[in-house]
Amino acid sequence: MKKITGWIKRHQIIAFFVITFGITWGLGFSYDAVMNKGIFLLAPLVFIATCGPALAGIIISSICNTRPREGSKRTYRIAFLVAWAVSTLVCVAHNTIINHAPLNPILVAITSITVIPVAFVISMAYSRLPAVKRFMASLLRLRRVWGWALLALLWTPALVVVAIFIKAPRSGLPIAINHLPATGLPLVGLVAVAFIYQFFFFNATGEEAGWRGFALPRLQAQVSPLVACLVLNAFWPLWHFFLWMAEGKPVLSLGYWGEAYRPLLSATVLIVWFYNRSKGSILVAGIAHAAANTAFAFLVIPEWRIFDWTAAVASLLLILVSRMWKKLPSEHPAVYQDPGLPDKKQMDLEVK
Repeated sequence: MKKITGWIKRHQIIAFFVITFGITWGLGFSYDAVMNKGIFLLAPLVFIATCGPALAGIIISSICNTRPREGSKRTYRIAFLVAWAVSTLVCVAHNTIINHAPLNPILVAITSITVIPVAFVISMAYSRLPAVKRFMASLLRLRRVWGWALLALLWTPALVVVAIFIKAPRSGLPIAINHLPATGLPLVGLVAVAFIYQFFFFNATGEEAGWRGFALPRLQAQVSPLVACLVLNAFWPLWHFFLWMAEGKPVLSLGYWGEAYRPLLSATVLIVWFYNRSKGSILVAGIAHAAANTAFAFLVIPEWRIFDWTAAVASLLLILVSRMWKKLPSEHPAVYQDPGLPDKKQMDLEVK
């Protein structure tokens, strides 16, 4: 066991990908079982699988933790119970309002069990292990990132509108609006429920907490943000294999993966840019991810290729403006700093 933990401590990035795929692909059969065969008792396994990246980061951080536990058990338990109650409410609201499932005690009971993995991930923002809390805390911290959160919320919907105008300057937007399921306040409510669900399940909690919150800072300690984007994008689409297969997508076709990797590279650049600009906020990265999926669910895109090129041009501009081919300073909040090494400020004081 010591050899394994020692290897994990020395190779955290590689260990992250191994554990992430081990969790998600190891439970990959559950996607088809729940989505296509109706075996809803396996839904908790789906939630664990989709939280794979976040769980991998939590596991590795726990192994690498070098400081004693902090805080009280009571605070953490309250955090978990609150996260569990809110997660249950969000999931029930989505199932009844969006999926039109009947509200009954059985649905609430099953949901309350199913969301436990998500509640666990959220509660890690209050973990008693300093190494875990250090990287998970930004999932719930909105202070000083309001502006970036708002921009992340609007960015992809704005790109969708631009793509619609490019395709059909006069009629495109009215056609897209006519396809909306409601208008006025009911539409706002539907969009809000869908967005919050996407954020909780699993854009922020399952994916961004791992891909961006854990893996990205460690990659950026060694390479530039642009290279880090390329590394993450090599694994991020492939991680969806069993989910996409359950959804009926032709994942056994090489042509399909060629089409999948290109647009997701633009998405990777966008989310990495938001994460870095917000000084390492998982919350902002999760909002950008959830806003994109929500926009795709509600707005009809007449030509996906036009949107892909619009997103690609926007991502290229972000790369050029931010010079993402240059490494970030080692003291940047979005760059991993080994807690075992002396703090830079402390070193400066010692020198003086």
